[in-house]
Amino acid sequence: MDFMLYPTFEIVEGRGLIPNVRLPRNYKELVPRFYDQDRRKEIEEYARMLEETSMGGILVKSPEIRLQWEDKRGLTNISIGVSGGFDLNESGWPSFQEHNLGTNTSLMGGSIAMKYVSELMKSRK
Repeated sequence: MDFMLYPTFEIVEGRGLIPNVRLPRNYKELVPRFYDQDRRKEIEEYARMLEETSMGGILVKSPEIRLQWEDKRGLTNISIGVSGGFDLNESGWPSFQEHNLGTNTSLMGGSIAMKYVSELMKSRK
């Protein structure tokens, strides 16, 4: 059911664009191959480049991006700045649940979450 994985953005009054990024239902089965294929480095490099460039300074001035990983669950948290980010939510369909984000930080965190899902899906092979 990969069709359910397409990310969407919702407009939330007073906050702006907020991403909705789902993971494959079987993502835990993909995590060992993700690590074996060194895809974590891809995500970390992507986040580092995003942090350094802040997408040309358009989004957030000097954001600090921190990624939290677990062996069995993969990427569990994307922190942006002091209090914003995404947490892995495993209730219902696995997804990243945002907290304390607005449009600019949402775009940055959402792009990392989308890149992670993409690399996770590539590890199926």
